[in-house]
Amino acid sequence: MTRLKERVAELIERRQLLLSASLLVLVAGFASGPASEAGRYLILVHLGLFLLWQPVVRPNYRLGTVDLMLLFAVLTGFLLAMSSGLLAAWVMVITAMIGGRSFIAASTAGRLPYLLALGLLMLFMVLVLLPDVLDVPAEELAQFSLLTRIGLPLMALAIAFFPVEADFDPRTLGGIDLLSALMIFLVLAVTLLGTLALMQVEQLPYFRSLALALFGMASALFVLAWAWHPRVGHAGLGIQLSRRMLSSGLSFEHWLQDLSRLVVEQQDPDVFLAQAMQDLQRFPGVLGGSWRNESDAVAQRFGREGGHCETYHHVGLEVTLSFSRRPVEGLQWQYNLMLLVLAEFYREKCQTRLLQVKSFETAVHETGARLTHDVKNLLQSLSTLCFAAARPDADATALQRLLRSQLPQITARLENTLEKLRQPEETSLTQVNIADWWQEACARHEGQRIRFLADLGPADSEVPRELYDSCLDNLLHNAIAKRRLEPGIGIQVELDGSGRLRVSDAGSAIPPELAKVLLLQPVRSEQGFGMGLYQASRLAQRAGYRLTLLRNEPGDVVIELSRLSSQQGPSSRLMVTGPLPLSETTSGESKRKD
Repeated sequence: MTRLKERVAELIERRQLLLSASLLVLVAGFASGPASEAGRYLILVHLGLFLLWQPVVRPNYRLGTVDLMLLFAVLTGFLLAMSSGLLAAWVMVITAMIGGRSFIAASTAGRLPYLLALGLLMLFMVLVLLPDVLDVPAEELAQFSLLTRIGLPLMALAIAFFPVEADFDPRTLGGIDLLSALMIFLVLAVTLLGTLALMQVEQLPYFRSLALALFGMASALFVLAWAWHPRVGHAGLGIQLSRRMLSSGLSFEHWLQDLSRLVVEQQDPDVFLAQAMQDLQRFPGVLGGSWRNESDAVAQRFGREGGHCETYHHVGLEVTLSFSRRPVEGLQWQYNLMLLVLAEFYREKCQTRLLQVKSFETAVHETGARLTHDVKNLLQSLSTLCFAAARPDADATALQRLLRSQLPQITARLENTLEKLRQPEETSLTQVNIADWWQEACARHEGQRIRFLADLGPADSEVPRELYDSCLDNLLHNAIAKRRLEPGIGIQVELDGSGRLRVSDAGSAIPPELAKVLLLQPVRSEQGFGMGLYQASRLAQRAGYRLTLLRNEPGDVVIELSRLSSQQGPSSRLMVTGPLPLSETTSGESKRKD
């Protein structure tokens, strides 16, 4: 039994041999006489071979009891009713199947045996079967006797010598082109019926009637082929048919255009989905339905219920459509595709709404972080004043002078922070003289062991106060925090006439993984790097400046604030070219070029 299965499997793999043997036995069976016992046996063998070759049902498909009984009944009825007319109908069927298979063959070599089989079956039809059915006189067929006796068997044998299809897999079937097979069957049927009609109505000989029928069919196919393809000013019957098959009474393109317009006009995803569902009622047969997403406990409804219902699931959206009658498979595929497109648009709108909420939350957090750092800087300034006042050796006159100079600045900065809190949107920056700002900065950080160096030149330029205050305060806060961990390092602040501000320290370098994202995004750090500098960097970008990590080496860490349009090179006179000496901790040193 196992060897028999192996032999059958080998035979199935040699499909051209099966087809050749099937057609050869068919020709021999008709030559023996369809009504004779030998002819019936040969036709039965032909049917068995053809069932092994057929490309519709898989060869490894197991037939059940019902299938076997049905197959036995069909074969028995076919053999009992055997006649030339029944064989002609069967030959038309297998011709259509072979033709449908030839349309999907992978290569030209793979199509050749099928084309040869088509030629054999058509010749067998018009030279053997139809003349026998129509009682054509033998004199008309005498000139084709050699072709029918020798030519047809040789053509059947020639099919066996073609190579096996390169794309054939015995576990699966390539199938047939169903539409092409139906077209071939209809062409054969119309041609043969046309031949019969001409013979009966016009009393024409068989071959003349056949020639006229073939000429008429060829002319009709030529006109159809000419009109099928698109041309200038005409879309072509092929495109029109495709549109009609997809439209079901309403153009699919028009629905997509309406949906695209609705996507632009309606931003709320729920309202968009409700209106899009209402538009589905324009399609013939759609009565209404309901939809529900993953977060809805109750389904939303539109139209009316009734008739046949179909449910579709796409990307978290469940849609049920009610039809007046059950839609065919093609329409079900169309509705499924439409709802898939609709679900994708709905998901994008839900994601857009979520991003808007996230953006609003981010804006709130950033505003709070910016104001928090402003308040923190104010508290640092107050802490410095309190520290100076708490010193036992503090000079009362100097302390009073310090408070008199610092308190107005702190008050102004506090008012500015409160104004930002009342109006979180961006406000204009206050422009101040660079020399005045420098003097205020030196006084504000007096007594913190920071070295201040300036080369301001004419000192007639202006800088945004809020930007420079924010950058300087955050940079010095980070540098002072580093000095607590690394006692004795020097901190230096430089300013030139172009507004280039540099803060440097002689401490350890910033870790590379932190330096890559510093000033670009908030960073968690025990020393406070990240959020304050990130906010200062964003403020600098909005004001037309940039805050950059100029150097990051052990003993030489420099961060610079400069104008984006500035083309001047770094100041050679005051530029730090190496590590700051530990003794360079002079407080309040300032130099101005007259």
